[in-house]
Amino acid sequence: MWRDGLKYLNDWIVYLPATSGPLSADVFFMETDRTIFIYDVGSCAAARERIEGIKKEKIVVLSHFHADHTDNLAKITFQELYAGKETIKHVGVGRQVLGETLLEPDIPIRLILLPSSHAKGCVALCCGKEYAFCGDGLYAAGKRFPEEKGGYTVKTVYNAQKLKEMIRMLKELDVKYFVLSHEEYPVRPKEEVIRSLELIYQAWGKDDPYIII
Repeated sequence: MWRDGLKYLNDWIVYLPATSGPLSADVFFMETDRTIFIYDVGSCAAARERIEGIKKEKIVVLSHFHADHTDNLAKITFQELYAGKETIKHVGVGRQVLGETLLEPDIPIRLILLPSSHAKGCVALCCGKEYAFCGDGLYAAGKRFPEEKGGYTVKTVYNAQKLKEMIRMLKELDVKYFVLSHEEYPVRPKEEVIRSLELIYQAWGKDDPYIII
C-alpha cells in the first residue's frame, strides 16, 4: 500500500523506495512511541525532506558507506547515529557498532555486523523476529582483474570466505524475512535468500578466493 510516497511493510515500518536517478537507496523508517529509527538516509531530495519532516527523536543506522546510502547525512538532523568502523571513517560521525547492539529492548531492535563481500563493515538491523534489514550487504561486489595486455576487467564477485561466514550468520538469525535495498519489493523469505546464496557458494572453485557470478 502506498501513501504519501511511502510504502508500508506493516503498521509501524514504512520505506521510501530506492531511485535510479539520482541513485538513492531505500530509506526505512521504524516508528515507536518516542523514537523513529532510520535505516540508511539515501541521497535524493525526497529522502532528505522526509527525514527532516520528522518531529520525534531520530536514531540513524547506516548499513554501509556507499554514497547512495549516506549522502544525505550532512543535510539532516538526528540525535544518534550507529554504523560500522569503515562507514564512520567515511562520514566522520557516529557510534561504532562493535558487536550485537541492542537499541530498543521492547521490540527488540538490535544491530549486528554482517560479513559481506559488498563493502567493509556492513551493519544489519534486526527488528523483532520478523525482519532483518541488510541494505546491500548480501550482494556481490565489482572487482578489478588485470588483463595480460594491460588494463583491467571488472567482474562481479563474492569473497568465498566472507560468503561462507555470511550464510552461517544468516541461518542463525531468528527472523522470517530479509529486507534488501534496490529491489522492486525488498522483502524476501529467509529460506529463499539462504538457498540462493548457498547455490552461489557451491559454485566455488576452491583454488580461487573469489566466486565470479
